[in-house]
Amino acid sequence: MAATTAAIMAVKVPHNFQLLEELEEGQKGVGDDTVSWGLEDDEDMTFTRWTGMIIGFLTKINMNRVNSSNGVVDPRAISMLAKWQNSYSIKVVLQELLSLMMSDENMKLP
Repeated sequence: MAATTAAIMAVKVPHNFQLLEELEEGQKGVGDDTVSWGLEDDEDMTFTRWTGMIIGFLTKINMNRVNSSNGVVDPRAISMLAKWQNSYSIKVVLQELLSLMMSDENMKLP
């Protein structure tokens, strides 16, 4: 019986199933209501292009590690993105960006 339990725990869930679960969480609003995420195109069955939003800011954010002209995050400058692992989720990345936004370093920017 222990072998059966070990075999069940060793099953690897396909990545698309993990992405589908993450999409469902984003659509249902799972979490603390500070971040939101989903697909750029609802018809994207490959789960390739995602969009995310950090909620609660009414103005443009001036932040280190983000291009001020287009708002694109530099993935090399955010350690979580630079050292990406499949176990990470967009929710966790957005929460990390929110934490960085609230850091003393970024709160002092004009």
